[in-house]
Amino acid sequence: MEIIKIKKKIQKKYLSQIKKILRNDGVIVYPTDTAYALGGIYSSGKAINKILKIKNRQDRKFTLVASDLKQVRKFFELNLKEQKLAKQFWPGPLSIVVSKNYAVRVPNNEIAKKLCRLAGSPLIATSANISGQATIYSAKEAVKQFADKKNQPDLVVDFGRLKKIKSSTVVLIKNKEIIILRKGSVKF
Repeated sequence: MEIIKIKKKIQKKYLSQIKKILRNDGVIVYPTDTAYALGGIYSSGKAINKILKIKNRQDRKFTLVASDLKQVRKFFELNLKEQKLAKQFWPGPLSIVVSKNYAVRVPNNEIAKKLCRLAGSPLIATSANISGQATIYSAKEAVKQFADKKNQPDLVVDFGRLKKIKSSTVVLIKNKEIIILRKGSVKF
């Protein structure tokens, strides 16, 4: 498990390394606007299986992050109500269910958005912890949690300690009605 430290943005020297890891089915720990996430390209079966092993989890339903609304539309169809919510709350901690297995959002975090642009795809953004453990707000905590494990992320992007805030609100739009699946930072 390699660790790179960054301050305000990802240094050029790391960009090709991160891009290579992501595009070769790798898994990384990275900061978002809510917490540290564990992720890889959402359509990579190898990355998904690795994430499940790292987290010791079975459930294949994930929250994703994308660089912007345009990237979301490239991979998922949004109805008019979903588009309206996206324009109102993105970037920010509102995740909209877009398929059987995925809810997606555009985070208010430039690093996470840059990683999605590098990958050319939305990234899985499940919490960077072993299932059942507390949410992680620093790369140090993630490294500590995964250090003794057989299955580890390929890379940790260390952006220091993040502010503790609630996770994203997850909503499903059904018959033009907003159904809240998980209460979080965004209130309705």
